[in-house]
Amino acid sequence: MEKELLNDFKKVSGKTGLLFQLAEAALDKPDGTVKEVIYPVVGENTLENLVREFKQTGTAYREKVYTVMRSFYSHHYRRMIPILLSLLEFRSNNQIHRPVIEALELLKKYTQSRERYYAPDETVPLEGVIKNPFSELIVETTSEGTVKINRINYELAVLQALRDGLRCKEIWVVGANRYRNPEQDLPTDFEQQKEVYYQALSQPTDVEEFILSLQGKMALGLEQLNKGLNKNPAVKLLTKNNGWIRLSPFEALPEPLNLRHLKREIEQRWPMTAY
Repeated sequence: MEKELLNDFKKVSGKTGLLFQLAEAALDKPDGTVKEVIYPVVGENTLENLVREFKQTGTAYREKVYTVMRSFYSHHYRRMIPILLSLLEFRSNNQIHRPVIEALELLKKYTQSRERYYAPDETVPLEGVIKNPFSELIVETTSEGTVKINRINYELAVLQALRDGLRCKEIWVVGANRYRNPEQDLPTDFEQQKEVYYQALSQPTDVEEFILSLQGKMALGLEQLNKGLNKNPAVKLLTKNNGWIRLSPFEALPEPLNLRHLKREIEQRWPMTAY
């Protein structure tokens, strides 16, 4: 899916310059045709890529991504979800993420159902689960005004919300290690020995002091960057697109001795092997 989308998406650089060239050419020959005036300045292929980029960075592009993702899910990955939900128990210590946990229970309830929509009297958690860009694909309204919840689209929204919750540990998995209860990350005596642990981490216990220290480090770093930027021969400031920073590549380091020995050993054992 990713390869297909990347092939379709060709970003056009220097749009400001292209706009200037188009405007200048149009003003020079206001009565000319597009082929005579515009194409010699900005080629047809560039204009096609520009139109394609605009379409694919807006709503149409997001809808295409969603359509492809939905197709993969409905035809393949969806059959795995009941098994995973039956094996994993998700919990959250934050009430804000409680709707996601309730939504997962709803998915479990309907694992054997072949209905396209949830039952009209079913309580379907929406707030805290569905994100605005695709809400109209999940909550459908008929011509009679009846509201229906599309199951496949809703399942995708729930899984995306679950992913986000797991990443920030607001949702955790019972018995897991990486996705364990975040309270287990703290020592059992943290509250009693808080100052000792903060000292071990070389961090202040006062949050305002921590913020001021962090702001000071950031300000110092920006100041050093500003002073040394123009003097660094490996860095160049470009005027392209309101200022780009170009870094020269590092010089190649000498080949490590152990890598040289490894290559020699491989060549002796398998002479036809390329490395």
